[in-house]
Amino acid sequence: MATDPVCFAIVDEDTAQFRATYRDKEYYFCTNYCKKQFLENPKRYTRLNSDINIEPGGASC
Repeated sequence: MATDPVCFAIVDEDTAQFRATYRDKEYYFCTNYCKKQFLENPKRYTRLNSDINIEPGGASC
């Protein structure tokens, strides 16, 4: 499972419809809106600490 960097929703990498690569890393999104927000300003969403742990069910779009 992956965490959407925009809204912190939990996304299944195997079934995710919305993906983007930034600096050789794959990111997964719950909606096209989140993907668009990320692509408009990827630095904003990749500056977060990689050790953030969001529990499943804790966020949604």
